This record gives sequence, structure tokens and C-alpha cells, in this order.
Amino acid sequence: MDRATNRKTALAFEVLASLGLASLLWAGCATQSYPGPVHGLTFDGTLQSIDLKGHRLILVPLKPSQPVVFGYEETTKFWKNGIPIRANEVESGRSVRIHYHAVLGQPVAHHVYLQVPNAPEH
Repeated sequence: MDRATNRKTALAFEVLASLGLASLLWAGCATQSYPGPVHGLTFDGTLQSIDLKGHRLILVPLKPSQPVVFGYEETTKFWKNGIPIRANEVESGRSVRIHYHAVLGQPVAHHVYLQVPNAPEH
């Protein structure tokens, strides 16, 4: 092989490796069993209320503003101080971080993290 062919082969390998790593990072949030690094969009605020039947979370942003409504799905993961919980265990008035994506312009939570000081272990 000549030098130009070797460079093209090396470049093609680097591009494929980069794409493979990027796809792993994008998929990482969905496959994690414990809260890890931030993937995608995040929102920090205080949980104003949760509608269990309508699958909606209403949050007050950290900066004074109107409440924001997030949908959530059956696959949404909820965490309290790093421990998995169910949606019906979520408490209003708590600080939360939400990892979400947009579906038809509506934010939909895929991970909801509650931080509760001095929370008892499950």
C-alpha cells in the first residue's frame, strides 16, 4: 500500500471508532442502573406537584419563572439520593434534577433525581 492509502485507511478507522464511542455515550443514560454523568438536556428545580394518572411533573425553576410541565413515561426512572424509587414515592417540595428529551415540543423526563437531606436508606 502506498502512503496515501494508509492515511485514508487510518482516517476511516478513526471516524468509525469516534462514531462508535459517540453512540455509546448517547445510549449511556438509558442503560445505566445508577445515576451517572449528565446525558442530554437537564432541568433543575423544585417539584411543585406530580400527577400520577396523567404522568406529569410540575416544576418551579431555580430562577424565578413560570412552572414547567414535564411528561413522564412508564420507562422513566426515579431516584431518591441515588436509590431507585417508584413515581408514587416522589414528594412535592423537593429539589430535583430531570434528564429529559423533547417529544413534539413537550419535555419528557427519562430520569428524575430527588435530593433529600438526611433521607433514610431503603
